[in-house]
Amino acid sequence: MSTRLPELSVDSLMEYAAQRAGSDDWGARGFETALELLLAGCRERDALTDLGWRVLRSAALRHLRNRLLVRAAAGAHGDVEQKPLSGAIVITGLPRTGTTVLHNLLALDADNRFLALWEALRPVPPQDAAERDARIERAREWLEGFYAVVPSFRAIHALTAHGPEECDALLQNSFASQHFDDMFDAPAYSRWLSHAHLSAEYAHYALALRVLAAGDPAPRTWVLKSPSHVGHLDTLLDALDGPLVVHCHRPPLAAVTSYASLIATLRGAYERDLSAHRIGRQALERSAAAMTRALAVRATRGSDAFLDVSLREIVADPVAVVRAIYRRVGRATTLPFEQRMREWLAGNPVGRHGTHRPDAAGFGLTERAVAGAFAPYDERFAELVGVS
Repeated sequence: MSTRLPELSVDSLMEYAAQRAGSDDWGARGFETALELLLAGCRERDALTDLGWRVLRSAALRHLRNRLLVRAAAGAHGDVEQKPLSGAIVITGLPRTGTTVLHNLLALDADNRFLALWEALRPVPPQDAAERDARIERAREWLEGFYAVVPSFRAIHALTAHGPEECDALLQNSFASQHFDDMFDAPAYSRWLSHAHLSAEYAHYALALRVLAAGDPAPRTWVLKSPSHVGHLDTLLDALDGPLVVHCHRPPLAAVTSYASLIATLRGAYERDLSAHRIGRQALERSAAAMTRALAVRATRGSDAFLDVSLREIVADPVAVVRAIYRRVGRATTLPFEQRMREWLAGNPVGRHGTHRPDAAGFGLTERAVAGAFAPYDERFAELVGVS
């Protein structure tokens, strides 16, 4: 058993984070339960290495600090909590369904606002350009440190310090995130997250977006992205005042296999005695549960809030997909914007940082098992997932 287990408790982490942030205004306190379940789940499994426990402690402190910083910034901006968030474009879908490509392309339009990695690591506006540059440099160092520990992850999800990051990073500040499920094998936490209704957590997520936008010289359209929204579409729609949700689709066997490989890559750096078949079961169960919840929301919310696209369409003509997104929100792409998208695509070909072709059998995944778990989804979106 790791000697680092006794060091981690919710109370000690919160006390230390409050000292660092100079505040103890936590807001809604449900996050304490989620953090305790994460810690308890990791203790229950006892599979983390000492490095894994150090990473968990560092991440927990960062997210606790960020929560306090967002609350303090909101108080300093007065009416920021009343600012509307209408008009956002949110990209989601099962993991590994083309969401990242679309997000990167939408981020190239200067009229759009995205969450940059350097902001995700400290989600409050910088005081000036010098602080902004310093934070970008720290984010670059943080990212290179992460890729040094998990080098193969760059081929799965390449990031830059100043480029777009998943907005799930803001949900991590409430410890309500698929990210923790992926990094840490914590059964108690997984059970909670799979059934949680995250209204308070999405309220804090929306507050962080408002705080960040308060530092902008002019309003822009938020373009956000995270696969973790799939299981919480109702809460997302309410928190963002009715965004357009771009739902990306891919044959489930390919998506779940790729997701399992992502989990294995992350945990391989922090966990002992990794079990590929256990990861395969988790990837399938989580993906199927999230999609079941998504189908239920979509059955009641109607089609106006959603635009469905397939990975096949994204691969064939991603610029055309962006045009379709813009048409749905009453906008038109410009020639300079389309040129920037094509230049980005030429400079970021598939496989630039290495190939990622996981094998379903290696994770114990079969066509029959995945098809059984996703039968309602396959029927509902047959035209979009019918071809790999």
